[in-house]
Amino acid sequence: MKGLKWKYFLMHLSFIGWGILCMFTLGIGLLWLIPYAGTTMAAFYDELIVPQDDDQQIEA
Repeated sequence: MKGLKWKYFLMHLSFIGWGILCMFTLGIGLLWLIPYAGTTMAAFYDELIVPQDDDQQIEA
């Protein structure tokens, strides 16, 4: 995660605006925000682990 903490922090900050918009819809917008945020976190994690797999090769 070295070098990606700032990117991860900014990604979380981007959801603050969406959360405020969800408050205006009395929580109905959370039906879209929660899966969207979860998918974004999963994609970030996927991008995080891919370079590590290339560098580490298991020798039998």
